[in-house]
Amino acid sequence: MARSMPLARDMYIVLLIHLLWTLGTVPVVTRQQRVPASAAAWLSLILLLPVAGTLLYILAGYRSHAPAAVHGACRGDHLEQIVARGCGTRPTQHNRVRLLHNGNNAFSALIASLQRATRSIHMEYYIIRDDRIGRTIAEILIRKARAGLEVRVIYDAVGSWRLSRTMLRRMHAAGIETAAYEPIRFPWFTTRVTHRNHRKIVVTDGKVAYLGGINIAKYYLDGDYMGKWRDEHLRVEGDAVADLQRLFIADWAHVRGECLDSRRYIAPHAIRRRLPIQLAWAEEGPSRLTIAEAFAAAIVRASDTVRISSPYFMPPAMLLDALRLAARGGVRVQVMIPTCSDSPFTDLISDSYVGDLLDAGVELYRYDNGFLHAKLLIVDDHTASVGTANIDYRSLLDNLEVTAFIRDREVVRALSATYDNDLASCRRVVPEAWKPAAWRRTLGDALRLVSPLM
Repeated sequence: MARSMPLARDMYIVLLIHLLWTLGTVPVVTRQQRVPASAAAWLSLILLLPVAGTLLYILAGYRSHAPAAVHGACRGDHLEQIVARGCGTRPTQHNRVRLLHNGNNAFSALIASLQRATRSIHMEYYIIRDDRIGRTIAEILIRKARAGLEVRVIYDAVGSWRLSRTMLRRMHAAGIETAAYEPIRFPWFTTRVTHRNHRKIVVTDGKVAYLGGINIAKYYLDGDYMGKWRDEHLRVEGDAVADLQRLFIADWAHVRGECLDSRRYIAPHAIRRRLPIQLAWAEEGPSRLTIAEAFAAAIVRASDTVRISSPYFMPPAMLLDALRLAARGGVRVQVMIPTCSDSPFTDLISDSYVGDLLDAGVELYRYDNGFLHAKLLIVDDHTASVGTANIDYRSLLDNLEVTAFIRDREVVRALSATYDNDLASCRRVVPEAWKPAAWRRTLGDALRLVSPLM
């Protein structure tokens, strides 16, 4: 009896410390995590595993307070104003766009632009691999740098972990400047360890730019164990190139601490065709939710159709609600996702959203002809977004992303035609046939609770 009293007292002390620890994290987490699902997931993890959960939050969930947006609104619809307030970019009017629907087209166009460059090459990628296509592009960059061009490359330290030191040393020896985004150095960690640079940007001579979903890796050409990779990329000339150049320069200042004069890297052009493009991005600061909010605004204001393709589908609440509202309001909503992705966990979570979509009247399609990696949003016949952002928490709430909102009917029709071609390689998921195994449904629903952390 005497021995049990100290034991009981010790248990009460431990429980009290546990409770105080958890309560102490509530104001910190709820102040920073403004999306309720994210806050609830983090608080649940800290409640279950106080020390490990707090450490993981510091490493993966902590965000510095974002300053309020200082950009003024622009004349235009809700979508244009959301992007203008978040990113400071206005719709650019005079542009030329070439749609690059796969790796063959994208790499052929990119290599041609790199070879024609005469002054500067700026590249920013999530993944650069030391493989056949990576070495081909590296050799071009090395030749250009030796010829006197300014060549700068930003790569994500996690996404490009297979980029070899040998390749980097050869690039540096040729005069190429490189920078790794948020490298992880043991045992010192950064609070942004899970916040990755997911952008894919190239600007040559300040005249031609590329963006979209295609990284520098040979599986975009040859495929892999999932089959051929289906993706979407853009080649852009005109006014919008200046915004992409400024974005690269801002990212360069972040990773290298060097402020480049944007006037040296933005070139005039002679394009007079009216093709409006507005660049939007997501990163820490006022633009953190810009892409997510712009997607939601475009969806809820659709009058006829909404078409989405995304390799990962774990939509934040605002996007899921937008899709439901649109479908229940009579808009034809089509969502295309791969039959399976390169992440079994995200596949399970994506499955947990199927019932929600089908109940709302959304048409859901599974792409069977390889791996669907395209990030595409098409609204009615007048608006499309092509870029790097997936419809998931990680892309829209954590990563650095970029997308182009195109407001040109001809380009939108071409993207819709490509979407129709992809539908021919899909099977539609219908409510009466959607009967996942009980274990899969249960596990998917459980993982969905922590999807804001993934």
